[in-house]
Amino acid sequence: MNRKSFVGIVFILLFAFMIPNSSVHAASSDSIKTKVYSYKGQQYVQIVGGEKKVVEKINRTLKLHAVEVAKLNAKLKKTQKYYYLNSIAKTKYASNQKLSVVYEDSLYEGGVHGNEVATTYNFDLKTGKQLFLNNVAENNPQRYNLLGGVEAGLKASTKAYSDLFHNFPLTNKSSFYFYNDGVVILFNPYEVGPYAAGFIEVKVPFKKINEASSVPLFNLNKSTLNTLSQGIIPGFKGVRLGQSQAEVTKNLNTSMEQSYYESGGLFWILKGIDYASFNFDEESIDSLRNVYLGTKAFPMQTFRDVEQLLGKTERYESSNYDGDMLISYTLGQINIEFTADSHDKSELINGIMISKR
Repeated sequence: MNRKSFVGIVFILLFAFMIPNSSVHAASSDSIKTKVYSYKGQQYVQIVGGEKKVVEKINRTLKLHAVEVAKLNAKLKKTQKYYYLNSIAKTKYASNQKLSVVYEDSLYEGGVHGNEVATTYNFDLKTGKQLFLNNVAENNPQRYNLLGGVEAGLKASTKAYSDLFHNFPLTNKSSFYFYNDGVVILFNPYEVGPYAAGFIEVKVPFKKINEASSVPLFNLNKSTLNTLSQGIIPGFKGVRLGQSQAEVTKNLNTSMEQSYYESGGLFWILKGIDYASFNFDEESIDSLRNVYLGTKAFPMQTFRDVEQLLGKTERYESSNYDGDMLISYTLGQINIEFTADSHDKSELINGIMISKR
């Protein structure tokens, strides 16, 4: 059983014919209604009523998923009659403003059990626009809060692996659906827990996502490279390479908490900023030389996001971290590297190293 191939199959799925089913969903008196139909045995959701142009746009997208699943299922049957790919469609949230639909796709290609993956579709019912997590958490502070909410939810879960509390996959394209007061992040089997745990759901309220936050976060924009060329760490309150330990802690209004050795150097973690570490030259010099930033400092961003702002560049295997690949930019004496897991097709950034040569 190849789970990665299944994820690839489901990733293509998205939209086409109507055989009515008796299932109807209405979230409230003000919400739109949805109905479940079947295309060649594959379920899909359709909106019943509403503004014609918007409804047709959404319904095409929702039907295409079933059409693609049916095509792939037919191909599997030609390989082995007992292989299958089946889709179950559910309306998870419907109001007069938003719609959330979840397709649970199950693939069986032999073995003890199949593989399951959820694909979610969220829509703005005024425009028909499909919504993703970057429409929910639009900036770094909101994304940081969203990550914090998911982390807290996984810690409270009895199903999730403890070693993934701080290291879970979350991108703009991750599966989620709305509820009245926030969003539910939906993890597939094996993503953050064992197969037996099934789909693991974590609720994060809008109140949590929109919390005011003063934590330093890496600020990537069109002026970032120019800022870095001056040795300034964007978003870190005036911290720049070459500053002393006292200057760095003063700028960030904190203190040194603990240290560790990495790549032949001593890195310091500061109190209240556990996603960043700072490497200084020898004590006699006391000059900030390297800054390492973890996922929380630049949450839910990918190589593609970086390249859209800073320019396309080559990918390399990391010499410091096995299984990672990197992209880098050099400005005079300043070098910045973004790393991602080489097995992660989304190229989600898991670390940033800013160094002075």
